[in-house]
Amino acid sequence: MVKEKERKKIEPIYEKLSPGEILLISKDENCVIYAVNKDGELKIKRICLTEEGD
Repeated sequence: MVKEKERKKIEPIYEKLSPGEILLISKDENCVIYAVNKDGELKIKRICLTEEGD
């Protein structure tokens, strides 16, 4: 059991997005994590881009 004093305080960070607006959160090599406001509902998604061969 973790004592109350030992717990780390988690502080969420909020960014208000207008409807249809997108916020890029992070990029890892060829993948991007982003948040989008879709009709008032926040969606967090990840997309990975692929390289096409010649």
